[in-house]
Amino acid sequence: MYIETKEIGPEGLIVDRVIEAFQLRLRDSEEIRVGRSRLSGELLKAGGISFSGDIETSATLPCSRCLESYPLPLDLHFNLLYTVRPEHATRTESRVDEERVTMTQFDGGRIDLAALLAEQVYLGLPLKPLCRADCRGLCPQCGTNRNQGTCGCQEARAEDPRLLIFKKLL
Repeated sequence: MYIETKEIGPEGLIVDRVIEAFQLRLRDSEEIRVGRSRLSGELLKAGGISFSGDIETSATLPCSRCLESYPLPLDLHFNLLYTVRPEHATRTESRVDEERVTMTQFDGGRIDLAALLAEQVYLGLPLKPLCRADCRGLCPQCGTNRNQGTCGCQEARAEDPRLLIFKKLL
């Protein structure tokens, strides 16, 4: 899905598109499912093409503690400045706040909305996704999901030899 730059008039262009679900490849073989997404915003020609907008979607991620998949709603805001050559964009040419914008190089003919969506979703994902704040994770002995029940394993706590002197005092 593309936007041709010739569609952007002097008053700008309002974008409101729905993009169907897709798979986003994260690492070598890990993929997450991104649900139906709504991309809305405004494109302006000003020393390049500034694009300020919002993305509403959800992603299905594996929890980093229990490995169960869970849906994560995402409500993302972005400010991008598309330039043919980044060195030609100066502070006076853009109508967007320069400190809150990301410069992106493009071919000058069209803007790829699917690539923009994938990039912004990737940037909006948490580093350590958790299905819930109090997720108990997996048992290190038998692998049982502790959120679904308990197992018969007892955690063997390794005693710190530096603290044994304090144990003798009690």
